[in-house]
Amino acid sequence: MSSNSISAPNSTPPLVAISVSFERENLLARGLGLDHLRELLIRVSRPLLRAGVSLAYGGHWADTEDNFTYDLLRLVSAEKAVEVERRTAERPPGGVESAAASAQTGRLINHSAWPYYQKITPAIEAQWINVCRIVRVTPSMAGLPALPEALPQAGSPEDEARKQETLLREAVCLSTMRRFALDGIELSIPDVAQAETIPPIAARIVLGGKVAGYRGFAPGIFEEVLLNLEVGRPLFLLGGFGGASEVLAKALLSEPSGSMPRELTESWQRERTPALANLADVGHTLPLPTGVRDTSALLSELQTAIMKARMDLPAALNCGLDDAEARRLLTTRNMREALKLVQRGLTHLGVMPAV
Repeated sequence: MSSNSISAPNSTPPLVAISVSFERENLLARGLGLDHLRELLIRVSRPLLRAGVSLAYGGHWADTEDNFTYDLLRLVSAEKAVEVERRTAERPPGGVESAAASAQTGRLINHSAWPYYQKITPAIEAQWINVCRIVRVTPSMAGLPALPEALPQAGSPEDEARKQETLLREAVCLSTMRRFALDGIELSIPDVAQAETIPPIAARIVLGGKVAGYRGFAPGIFEEVLLNLEVGRPLFLLGGFGGASEVLAKALLSEPSGSMPRELTESWQRERTPALANLADVGHTLPLPTGVRDTSALLSELQTAIMKARMDLPAALNCGLDDAEARRLLTTRNMREALKLVQRGLTHLGVMPAV
């Protein structure tokens, strides 16, 4: 194992975050569609699960065509079924399982921010209990005060103010969720003395992503990549498949003094996502909790992090690849090559075993 390898504390299996969303026009321009993105996601995820690595994904639970939560749930479920078959076949009669036979398939950790987790019914959670752990990030966990229980009269100024504050609370919870995914979190369990530990992510794999029309202070992938760059956590950015990932890849590959893509400017974002103006207005009256950045601060600090990363891409991305490989990963549109580079980097980091 190299000096860059990752060892999880207390032998906890590593957790790799997957950041992915479907941007139709970007993919169509490359002759690709939703099925291609889904195939790449599955091909990236399956070897990790088989190596005992769990996946962190902050997707919602609406069963829509372009939501990948259920794709990952079905994948984990299928891999666990294969694991059961393998363990049964390899168990010697009356003997003890070998270490290889007893290896556990990874699971899905779903970080779900308020108010999205409210749509996860007990029936849905029970259906997937053996393959997925849901981490609900509540407003109180985000440092927000409770809302008054009494609802204002519909159509009143108070009602409109409540709606605007709700948007801000949602944005704060999304930012907090991303921070918890990066840093890990301990969750109390009713009637259980010891809290459950959700480990920090060992690495993040990023592809696609919205650039406009999102919820929150900035595109989610922008914020996740900023968090990774700030702490030097391994980052695999697949820029060749469009969306926010491509914007970030182009910014990282520019000359050290080169200008930033317009998508990274506050003016462009405000023009394309009008809801940001509402967040700014409410933010003047409701202070943001410590550690939560508004749009202006987030984009400014992302640009600063990118400028610094341009000076030494392999060190900034910390993805176990050399300079040429890291640059190729940022640009390739070949799914097989992208998959090979991700697996090579994860193996070099010690997250995946050598094949």
